[in-house]
Amino acid sequence: MVADHRLRVDFWPCLAGLVLVVVGFLGPWIPHETAALTVTGLELAEFAKFFPQVQGGVVHVTRCLFFTPVTAAAILLGLAVSALAVRPVTRFTGAGLAVLLALVALPPYGFYLAAEYRGHLILAVGGAVLVLLTFLSHRPSRRIWGICVMVLALAGAVPALWQFTLLRPLVAALYDAPLGLGWGLVACAAGFALLLLSGALAVIRR
Repeated sequence: MVADHRLRVDFWPCLAGLVLVVVGFLGPWIPHETAALTVTGLELAEFAKFFPQVQGGVVHVTRCLFFTPVTAAAILLGLAVSALAVRPVTRFTGAGLAVLLALVALPPYGFYLAAEYRGHLILAVGGAVLVLLTFLSHRPSRRIWGICVMVLALAGAVPALWQFTLLRPLVAALYDAPLGLGWGLVACAAGFALLLLSGALAVIRR
């Protein structure tokens, strides 16, 4: 499935990190004993727009940045498959999954050109294009591979966590209760931490 033993060592931690990121993104970031008040990472961008403080610009939440985890995961998946997979069926299947993952950030149907969703559209289309471009690149060295993994892990984690930090006090005030950390948020953060570690080890072991 992958090119050689050394690349296999890089591939599996990366794959495990990607699975944690995607599962965590789909899991609850804002937990609540009432299911209707539980908010997943996927739902945060839409959830945020209903707060008057966000609508009025008092709290500067950039809603599209909640999708950076899944966009970064899509690009990383494309990079991993194009760099490490040997069989054509694996490469094309991985590419298809990566493009679909990138398109998760698309605006709701009928709002593709709406100004409030411009960031979503740019993130989705840009992510899909970058996934396709990874298949035109040559297989990178372990050092370059590790650097790419670390950069994409930071690009996926930091913006979304920053926006969540801005939004969390508003949610706590709305729910009138202290908020815990949802298992989805923990899993997503753990996935990015694993990706950072995987990238760092690839650089060190070059």
